[in-house]
Amino acid sequence: MNERALLAALAALTLLSLVFAPWAAINRETGARGTLLLLPNRTVDFTGRTEGVTVPGQGAVLAICALSLVAIAGGAALPERRRQALWLGAGLVLLTTTVVGLQGVSRATQGAQFAELVRSAQLELADPGRRVDAEALRAVLAEAEGLEVDELAEALRGAGLRIRSLPYEATSSGLAAALCFAVGGLALLLGLYRFSWARRALGRVGAAVAVPAASIALALVAAAVVILALQPTPTGGGVTVSGPVMYLAGRLDVLWYAYLSLFASSLGNAAGFMEALKFATPLIFTGLAVAFGFRAGLFNIGAPGQMVLGAIFAAVVGIYLPGPRPFVLPLAILAAAVGGGLWGALPGWLKARFGANEVINTILLNYIAASLLLFLLSSQQVFAAPVLRIFTAVGLFALALVALSLARPIRRRLGAAPRRSFAVLGVLLLLVMVFAGLPREGDAPVNLGLAFKAPGSEPKTHELSEAARLPRVPDLVGVPPGTFGAAVVPVNVALPLALAAVPFVFWLLGRARRLRWPQRLLLALGLGALFYALLAALGLSARPMTVPPSNLNVSFLIALGAAALMYVILWRTNWGFELRAVGLAPKAAEYGGANLPRNIVWTMALSGAFAGLTACHYVLGGALEDFALRQSLPTSDGFDGIAVALLGQNTPLGVVLAAFLFGVLKNGGSVLNITFPDLTRDVVNMVLALVVLFIAARGFLPERLTNPLRRAPGPAEPAATAAGVGASPTREPGVHAVAKEPLDPPGAPSRGGGA
Repeated sequence: MNERALLAALAALTLLSLVFAPWAAINRETGARGTLLLLPNRTVDFTGRTEGVTVPGQGAVLAICALSLVAIAGGAALPERRRQALWLGAGLVLLTTTVVGLQGVSRATQGAQFAELVRSAQLELADPGRRVDAEALRAVLAEAEGLEVDELAEALRGAGLRIRSLPYEATSSGLAAALCFAVGGLALLLGLYRFSWARRALGRVGAAVAVPAASIALALVAAAVVILALQPTPTGGGVTVSGPVMYLAGRLDVLWYAYLSLFASSLGNAAGFMEALKFATPLIFTGLAVAFGFRAGLFNIGAPGQMVLGAIFAAVVGIYLPGPRPFVLPLAILAAAVGGGLWGALPGWLKARFGANEVINTILLNYIAASLLLFLLSSQQVFAAPVLRIFTAVGLFALALVALSLARPIRRRLGAAPRRSFAVLGVLLLLVMVFAGLPREGDAPVNLGLAFKAPGSEPKTHELSEAARLPRVPDLVGVPPGTFGAAVVPVNVALPLALAAVPFVFWLLGRARRLRWPQRLLLALGLGALFYALLAALGLSARPMTVPPSNLNVSFLIALGAAALMYVILWRTNWGFELRAVGLAPKAAEYGGANLPRNIVWTMALSGAFAGLTACHYVLGGALEDFALRQSLPTSDGFDGIAVALLGQNTPLGVVLAAFLFGVLKNGGSVLNITFPDLTRDVVNMVLALVVLFIAARGFLPERLTNPLRRAPGPAEPAATAAGVGASPTREPGVHAVAKEPLDPPGAPSRGGGA
């Protein structure tokens, strides 16, 4: 389906929604019961106690929106230049009309709120209760015309009038208005293709987001069937659904409000936004871990085990290493990366040396890591005496093997026939283990009594020292420790904005070929300082803000730094270019001089290091209730990282955005279950699974969006198309999302190296 057919179909669907779907909700009560407004001025009340509101001009809004949609749908049959001009104008008109129409609804509901408050006060004056100050109430009514709705409600409460909740509360747009926004915005973007500068920019963006955006949209459409099947239309007492229009409006409102609750809970307020970032932080680390492996043609499914080893290493350093924070905290972060990196390097070495499949090895290592964590945090670390002797014998055997390998003749002899040497050593080790494990007289269980675990039956370690703890966001902005609930504090908003502007300016200056990277860096820092001074002059250096309580910590910034590091390695260094070449064509890259065994080991090590850094969030950042390692470490984030990497197209920016989307959905799942009792978190899990499914089955998109060779201009394109270039199957499982991508994303250099 091309963009003309897609836009025409969406315009036709939106035209139908103007008749049958809610334009806005003028009241929303507990249990998602709503009073809906359909164009023009048709009210459907599912609460059973809300009066309708007449909104002026809704007939004109309906007419203009309908004409704009007809123009957009009909424009699909016009020649390119005329079609783009029509879409540009009609899209702009549709967006403007929708905004004006919703503003009219907002003004009308505020007027209805005001009138309802005045009516309640007048009824109370007719028979005032003991708590009501009649004189004060009359004074408020006399001055009511000059007050806003919130001010009037506060004044009435001060006079003793009991107002449990404001009428016409929680108004929102409806499905019809949302579709108008979507179609108008899409028509506007496609109309901008009329201009060459917009065509180039939108072409790059469209090629990058086409597969994820289409997958998300199709997943939401598929999940809509389940939502409608599980959740009936909420109604108030005495309300009976009668007639097809009321039934259809109720079902469409359930669908729209479910998705609105899912996303607005994280994007509509600061507390939800911070919770979404908290959920997204570990997913950024695990998504980067999987994506880094994918780029080199490897499938690292061992992120759960690498998370565990990174957490253990970080906890050991954070508990036992003394010293000040500038010394201990960086070492604890480094220990998390080293622990995950070593656990990832092991299957990499097995693959590079013996050809062992990394998927199987990483899965098995996940179980070993989980068992190790279970043992370290168990109430009694008890070994049977033969088992302890076996572990001791294995350790001595390993030390002896390392010592012998230092001798060059022995190392050469072992390396001449690695498989035979490995088999012989394995048999010897097995014999040593059997001999050491034979029962002996006087054997008794041995309790190691490791000091790693905190006293008590709860499976967790001792808490980390203060020097090894990452600060949380409320602490950074000056919220006093021990503050209960939200706090209003002056926040330096200018500083993060200025810091974010520096890399953006540095990237923009990269197009100036005459400037070397030190000059660009100095210029970017100078412009960032000027930008900070400007923001500070506007009062943003100490802006009062309400900061909600949250476990979001500095590990989010470390995750962003890890994403930047991955970008620098893969797209700004020669080795990164080599890794991406190995991922796409290993034999060709090896023929060109790439060292495949070395690349495999280092790729898996760095991939494991990214996964190990999740300890910054869960252990060093105190996201697991306190600053300690718990057995409840959510290693499922390691598997979610696979979906994040696929959705992010294995790019650092894509992984960050995909992780944030997953965080929004995970946080919204709890709100969805509260709003709709019949919809649980499983709906969110289903949406995420469907996203991955549609990404894997990307044949629903035209090949010119999924195959870069089909997008490439020039006379060679037909030949490449006819030859089927770029359509070969992938080498490794899990690399499907990157196998058809070019080596370099839009805007990146063709070879690694300096800026």
